[in-house]
Amino acid sequence: MIEKIEIGMINETVHNFRKGEFGVQSIEIDEIRGFIEVEYGAQEGGVKKVMIPLGNVEKCEFIEKLEEKPEKEVKQEK
Repeated sequence: MIEKIEIGMINETVHNFRKGEFGVQSIEIDEIRGFIEVEYGAQEGGVKKVMIPLGNVEKCEFIEKLEEKPEKEVKQEK
């Protein structure tokens, strides 16, 4: 799951998105459809989505959160 992304566009603008800031709920890169999709929470009776075409992206840096495995309890015999 992507936590933070910085997108440099071919027109030299830079866009930053961070999960949890300004209502951002999820950030996904869909290489098959060719979009970076940013989904916001419900606003004005609907869900806001921003779709950035990969063809317009010059550079993309992101932080992907690693899923932590729960630690198993170790039982010690006495």
